[in-house]
Amino acid sequence: MAIKTLENVTVADAYLAILEDRGVDYLFANAGTDFAPMIEALAKAQALGTPHPKPVTCPHENTAQHMAIGYYLTTGRPQLTMHHVNVGTANALNGFLNAARGQVPMLFTAGRTPTNEDTLKGHRSLDIHWTQEMYDQGGMTREAAKWDYELRNGEQLETIIDRMLTISMSDPKGPVYLSLPREVLSIEMAKFSYSSPSRMKSAAASAPSPDSLDEAASIMAKAQNPVIITNWGGRNPGVMPALTALAERYAIPVVEYRNRYIAMPTHHPMMAGGNPDAFVKAADAILVIDCAVPWLPSKVKPKADCKVIHMAVDPLYAYIPVRGFPADLSLPCASDLGLRMLDVAMADPAKANKTRIAKRRDECAAHHAKLEENWARKLANSKDSSPIAPAWISHCLNQIRTKDAIIVKESPLQTQYMDIDRPCMVLNAGAASGLGHGMGVALGAKLAHRDKLVIGTEGDGAYMFNVPVSAHYVSAEQELPILWVVFNNQRWQAVRGSTLGLHPDGYAAKSNNAPLTYFNVEQRYDKLVEVSGGYGEQVTDAGQMMPALERAMKAVTVEKRQALLNVVCAVDTNVGGE
Repeated sequence: MAIKTLENVTVADAYLAILEDRGVDYLFANAGTDFAPMIEALAKAQALGTPHPKPVTCPHENTAQHMAIGYYLTTGRPQLTMHHVNVGTANALNGFLNAARGQVPMLFTAGRTPTNEDTLKGHRSLDIHWTQEMYDQGGMTREAAKWDYELRNGEQLETIIDRMLTISMSDPKGPVYLSLPREVLSIEMAKFSYSSPSRMKSAAASAPSPDSLDEAASIMAKAQNPVIITNWGGRNPGVMPALTALAERYAIPVVEYRNRYIAMPTHHPMMAGGNPDAFVKAADAILVIDCAVPWLPSKVKPKADCKVIHMAVDPLYAYIPVRGFPADLSLPCASDLGLRMLDVAMADPAKANKTRIAKRRDECAAHHAKLEENWARKLANSKDSSPIAPAWISHCLNQIRTKDAIIVKESPLQTQYMDIDRPCMVLNAGAASGLGHGMGVALGAKLAHRDKLVIGTEGDGAYMFNVPVSAHYVSAEQELPILWVVFNNQRWQAVRGSTLGLHPDGYAAKSNNAPLTYFNVEQRYDKLVEVSGGYGEQVTDAGQMMPALERAMKAVTVEKRQALLNVVCAVDTNVGGE
């Protein structure tokens, strides 16, 4: 361990130096008057060539927050965001909630409006410095934050930064919040020393207790009709190989219910689709992995003698006030580690169940084959349909993508047509259903992997939530050419579907234009990307889907600029993989 010493620096200078030393690559920011000492420190670091997180100007906080999420999801390294006092914090809460519910570490910071009216350096100098002050700015974040604090002085810098990082990166991972008063950032220090590397490390991933592991192994190995249900298990890169090996060895079907990440290869015979209902009804053992809601209790419930096991870093999902799913056994552990240990532990008790496992293997394969037949039939029926079917758009994207492409999903993209066979190929960061995440996540992923193709898919409603002018600006300014595809069905389909589910025979069901669910003005989203120098095209004919994608790919891969296809598409309510 070395000691690094800085001389004649401000707190802002030292803050940036320590963050860079701790592996923070980028500062995604939307600035205000509170940023003055930070901007001076950044300009100084650039002029002198001293290490610091690279600043990225984000015209809207939604872009910044989700860029940090996308960067983490594809690198495993948490990043820094900073926004303008209380109003910037408020604008950034959508991304903060997605990070919190998605267990994504993020160093979310905001300036704190000056509290001193004069005298101290950094004191109030504009009328808004009075009206922007709050009694408790961090209170806006407290229910979702793992930790929040306000920096008090320069002497505590190293402790506070290391605490932010270690808490954020310890399971269950999540975002932290730090407010930075302008007067504190402006403090001048003759000398400041800190340890490098840090002597504070995040807690290592946990493993299930031996007794609980043996009990779970016995239940799953002896079960006649077990099933595994997951939602975001695939976010952990280690889950897909571990889950695939376990499901394959013991012939256990895997249902990915309303999944946000892919945990099983789409064409694996143990991949059982996205509808858990029939499996839950028949099951005598259910293993729930990283899934807060494994089925809808109003539609289906497991049998009274069915054993239900939950595996996650927080298997009781303590952040949810009301959650009554049965939990005969809870395994608090990192899911990839837990799955590997369970695989080994099941070997001995499964020997007595060899005949049933062999028969189940054939049943799972037959079920998956039926899914494949349904997918193929649906695709064949959709290739000439008008408006363009989401299945056809998804198939065409699969044809033009590169093998190592990263696909961001905030759309009706149908992943059963995407040949997904590797971890973290598809990213969906909307853990809190905070729309507007996709474009920032795609930008963050592209920033981390400039050599890979990144495809961002958006519904038309979601596209507007992304503050697209902000996202397109960052794409151009940072030279991040992304292929954007907007599934434009001219409605809020999720809102309409929820209304029909509650009132199937009501007035909204009979209406061709139910209030607040439709967009009645044609939106030329393809024109919006042109504002930032990108290539845009509207696609209305299924036969033009592939040629349009080829033109867009040329813009992205040859011309090195972003491209957006505004695809006028049909509504497809069956996007769960059946």
